[in-house]
Amino acid sequence: MGRKLKSSKLRSEQISRRLFFCMIAIIFSISYLSIPLIINSYQEYIKSDQTLTEITCLRALVKTANKISRERAPSNKVMSSQPDVLLKNQKELAAYRKVVDMQIDDTIEALKQKGFKLIAYELETDLKVKLATARAIVDTYANTPHAERTSAQYDHAILSMFGVWDESREFLTWLLVRSNSKNSKMSNYFTSILILTDMRDQAGRVASNVMASVSFGEKIPDENRARSLQTQHQAIYLWELIDTIQPEDSKTPEYVSLYRRVRTEFLDKGLPIIARLLDESKNNQTYFLSGTELTERMVGKFTPVMDLQNYILNYSISVAEEQNKLAKRQFIFTLCISSLSLLIAIFTMIYAKRKVFSPLIHARDMILHLSGTSDEQAENSKNKEEFFSLFEAIDKLKGMLKQRDTMELQLKQIANSDVLTGVANRLALDEYIQLLESKPESLSQTCVIAIDIDNFKFVNDQYGHIVGDQVITMIADQLRLNVRASDLIVRYGGDEFLVVIENIQMEAAKVVAEGIRSGILRQKIVLSNVSDSIQVSVSIGVAIGANSWLELLEKADQSLLKAKAKGKNIVET
Repeated sequence: MGRKLKSSKLRSEQISRRLFFCMIAIIFSISYLSIPLIINSYQEYIKSDQTLTEITCLRALVKTANKISRERAPSNKVMSSQPDVLLKNQKELAAYRKVVDMQIDDTIEALKQKGFKLIAYELETDLKVKLATARAIVDTYANTPHAERTSAQYDHAILSMFGVWDESREFLTWLLVRSNSKNSKMSNYFTSILILTDMRDQAGRVASNVMASVSFGEKIPDENRARSLQTQHQAIYLWELIDTIQPEDSKTPEYVSLYRRVRTEFLDKGLPIIARLLDESKNNQTYFLSGTELTERMVGKFTPVMDLQNYILNYSISVAEEQNKLAKRQFIFTLCISSLSLLIAIFTMIYAKRKVFSPLIHARDMILHLSGTSDEQAENSKNKEEFFSLFEAIDKLKGMLKQRDTMELQLKQIANSDVLTGVANRLALDEYIQLLESKPESLSQTCVIAIDIDNFKFVNDQYGHIVGDQVITMIADQLRLNVRASDLIVRYGGDEFLVVIENIQMEAAKVVAEGIRSGILRQKIVLSNVSDSIQVSVSIGVAIGANSWLELLEKADQSLLKAKAKGKNIVET
């Protein structure tokens, strides 16, 4: 016996070990598929987050460059001012310089926080120094008496401000070169922003290049003329280029409107002013504008360029933020799904081992034992024979279970059947009533036929209980003949029967009841001891539909009483 238990235990351990290795293989496969997905989605999230950081820093640098470029306007206004408005214009310039300085400081702080400390350092050391030098040149010129001023000094001051913007643009280029996003989906937006920054400055230089000569009423030098024409062509080229590289899905109605405004207000209205001044210089004519008037006329023409640039900046940042949110959601989703899949696999394997395979292994051993196959036979047999033995044992168990079910059914039938007639008894009726009342709506179409034997006491007293039992048996047989197999026949009392029929109308029920009555009336009970026979009749009450079983039974009983009262051998509803 000990040897048999040991063999069985060994086989069970082998199966458990195989299941364990299968679990490990499944978990490893899920991990092999999930980990690369998690890593890739995380890398995409980090990349999108870095893109958002870079474009945020780019926006800060662009704002700085734009404000430096725009400082040329109040500077030119101061340098071209007459003595009576000089002080007022100098105050405006000083106020704007504070705005520029504040923007530079904000940009430096933002770059430091975002990890671009080297660019922030260069802004603080190089750009601020160069800006201070250019401002000093402007202030020196502005404080020089008008009689001592020259257009060359004025132009030198303007060129010094150009140099500051050129320095700020170097930082923009530097950021883009070191950007990890230049090969991403956002690369077109980066390029668009840089081009618009150039266009904004080129637009300002168109007027600045001729400002000194116009302010002094002198002929524009060839160098300045060439610079002005070059910046005009550059501005037009950049305007056309921006629409070419702009992604189609970002060409919203607002973008299209701003893009057209640049042409209408700057290219079509601003550049002709400069062209007219160049023609007047070429023809030695008096300029139709002074330097201050030129500044005031041209400043408003740059607004659409600034608006378009700000729109693309804000739009690109919104795109970067959306991509960052999407990448973050994708990473979290991938991580959760992968982790959940792995946990489910582990839980499933553990659950299957404990709740499925272990019980099955135990059941296998029990079945082999019940099948009469010894462990030694199972161990020495081939797999096929072993399984055959297992299935054979299962068949034996199935046969045993079938026999048990048959016996239970027979016992239930005995318990629910009337011993004399074989029809249902009160116990069976109680079970049927529970089922019927679980569906109250079915009671509205349920019929109860109550049958009572007329003068049954007289039969018992006159001929004895044996004849009485024959009468009861005959009536049960007639009931079976006149109703369907699915209808319920119940011996409700000593000489009273019930027939329960579902889904039937009153007319059909009356036909069934009349068939029962007439069928019983035609039968004769032969009396063996006197060579004679007797005939019996029944009274029948029919009722259909009620709110409860008791109410339905009461209705059938009332109908039966009416039949008795009318002389018996009658069907009454």
